Amino acid sequence: WQAKKRIPKNAPGVEDLPVFAKTLCNVEDTPELLQLVTDEITDQYGLSKECGGARHPTALIAMRTIDVVERKLELVRAVSSRGDLVQAAWDRRREIVKEVAQNTREAPQELLGLAAFIKKYVHPGGDPMEADKSDFLSFCSSFGLPQKHQCVARLRNLMADFSDFLAVATLEQANSGLDVDGIMRLLELCKSMTGGKKSPAMEEASKAICDAIADQVLVFAKEMKKKDDFAVSRSEVPQVESARKCAKDVNAQIKEAILMGCETSHPALSEAKVLATELEVECKSRIALKAQIHAKLQLVRDDKEVEIAGEGGIVEVGSATRMAEGIDDAVKKSVKEGAQKVHEFIQEAEEIAKELRQRDGERKRMKARQERMAKQAADAKKGKKKKKGGEDEEDDED
Repeated sequence: WQAKKRIPKNAPGVEDLPVFAKTLCNVEDTPELLQLVTDEITDQYGLSKECGGARHPTALIAMRTIDVVERKLELVRAVSSRGDLVQAAWDRRREIVKEVAQNTREAPQELLGLAAFIKKYVHPGGDPMEADKSDFLSFCSSFGLPQKHQCVARLRNLMADFSDFLAVATLEQANSGLDVDGIMRLLELCKSMTGGKKSPAMEEASKAICDAIADQVLVFAKEMKKKDDFAVSRSEVPQVESARKCAKDVNAQIKEAILMGCETSHPALSEAKVLATELEVECKSRIALKAQIHAKLQLVRDDKEVEIAGEGGIVEVGSATRMAEGIDDAVKKSVKEGAQKVHEFIQEAEEIAKELRQRDGERKRMKARQERMAKQAADAKKGKKKKKGGEDEEDDED
């Protein structure tokens, strides 16, 4: 075969097999070598076709060989190109760690999904020569590189080195006080790159990293508690949303830490959970406090109306009942938002509503008594006038 003449004789693994088989099993060919083979076979097939031998068995084999070589050239180019990008990223690995940790730049795309990329380009089972070729078109469009191909091995080694480096770098960053979000970003980068498979270095560093993450979560939880306390100190209005948001943020950090491998029973996470629970309880308490404050305002309002009515005066009947109904609505709303029905603030609000209804009941009785006495006085006055009129008539008759 004429193509052999231009293939370097010192090219490893290309001496004994036909070009078709050599292409499938060679683990050390390069894009340049494959391109040379493609060009040579294409030229020879062209000469054969010009001479009328396009349907000769050897020409047909050449056509299949071209398809195989072009497919492998495509695979080797893609893997080699990705390898070059990963190598460039490796050369600036410390800058990448800093950028990802501080969130000043996204992780390089060439590192993401690296294990999945390798799996996509390596032949299932590792040896394309053993694949079923009965459907040649399907085979030619789907076979992958040998498991031990040099460009695949290079990419795997870079991935392993990067994974080990990230394990050490993440631990260093965690011990230096990097926040949980920064640690998570570094771990996510490593996880995406390796497909979730941990290297020995990552396994060894995992416990220390988890300890650092848990400690950072606890620090964050304490900061959220201080933030909430500060919000409360600046306002007389119950800071419901402050407590709710702080509790939610702390729980989110705890959840992320657990997803990253921290034990739920870790002392630091347990302490952080206590703080989150306290914030949740405080949130519900503040919701109940809003109902209590509303009830007290209604009571003050009713007292003001009593003062305006003065001694012996009667406040408008029904006013206190409407206030009590407003308190009932506030209590229902608070319970719906999470306040406990048995909370002391809710019970106090209900007692105030009960007192307002009692006041309204007393006013109804007082109003009725006042109206009854007025009617009796009017009737007595009318009877007295009638009696006096009768006496006057008797005098006239006399």
